[in-house]
Amino acid sequence: MAQQVQLLSRLWFLLIGFIACNAIEPTKPILNNAVVPNQWVHDMDSELNNRNGVIYYQSSPYSGKLYGLYTNQRDTAFVRSYLMGLEEGEWKSYYENGQIKELRFFSNGKKTGKYSVWWPNGKPFMEYQFENDEYQGICKEWNEKGLLVKQMNYQQGHELGSQKWWYDNGKIKANYIIQNGRRFGLLGTKNCINVTDSIFKN
Repeated sequence: MAQQVQLLSRLWFLLIGFIACNAIEPTKPILNNAVVPNQWVHDMDSELNNRNGVIYYQSSPYSGKLYGLYTNQRDTAFVRSYLMGLEEGEWKSYYENGQIKELRFFSNGKKTGKYSVWWPNGKPFMEYQFENDEYQGICKEWNEKGLLVKQMNYQQGHELGSQKWWYDNGKIKANYIIQNGRRFGLLGTKNCINVTDSIFKN
């Protein structure tokens, strides 16, 4: 009997390890087929206003580009696209030296596709995936030196599967999985098959 229990326990943890090692597939951005007009308006224009999350310009829902400038009024801080007052298509923001800071996408006012952020030194800072305004797939973060410090998996905005965090020196900080609403601890180990006995309610 004890051997059967031990075998079942091993099979269960191997299944958990298999789930933890298989990432959720990221999704491609789902963009509106409509084209954002090539109209540009400064974000400080007095005729712009926000009505319950919808951007209006000259009393009509705005379709076109909004741009912001740094205080020197020469360098672009960001460029944002709107269609009928809602966020649409590509959004970019920049550091004051002109280097890209953020890149993301919207469709019908909802976040979609890859969201990327860079450190001032040009190295990746964050790379998240969105679908229908929610986290979906693999989400990663790096420190300024370029070392991976976080790798999370999401499904419909909720953690699911393997979740890993590292210290800046590369040592593991947290390594666990979320399955069936429960968190199974994999703390202090780099091998996602080497499961500890720590089991927590999520």
